[in-house]
Amino acid sequence: MSPDPLGTPPLVGTLDYLAEVAKDWARERFATAQRGDFALPPHYFELRGNRVRRRRIGSLSPKADSPLTSSQASARPTAWCHSATLTLLNDTKTGTVALEHEIVEVLATDGEEIVAEAACVARIPGFPPCLGRFRSTW
Repeated sequence: MSPDPLGTPPLVGTLDYLAEVAKDWARERFATAQRGDFALPPHYFELRGNRVRRRRIGSLSPKADSPLTSSQASARPTAWCHSATLTLLNDTKTGTVALEHEIVEVLATDGEEIVAEAACVARIPGFPPCLGRFRSTW
């Protein structure tokens, strides 16, 4: 859940705070990208009191594809951040067309509550990618 429109940040040590830390990290990574082929490596974030610990997940690890598996492995509130390509099928008069959309997804859970947000990635040949605004996926 993003901060409210008045700009009040989430309370430190909450699940919303953890999700904001993961989103801020993703925004920073895209803002400093220098190449068009930049790819966001999957990471997870653990809440430890008022601190957040970030760790990279190996791209071949099952945890890179399954956020719920990685979050269930931790007794602490955990956020998971990764990029993914979604294929949307669109029926037209001439047939079905597949459209691919790249997103960055942030999922955070404490075992009871889930915060899920995603942002679209825009790519233009010859330029670094741009990350759009995070929005709730619920």
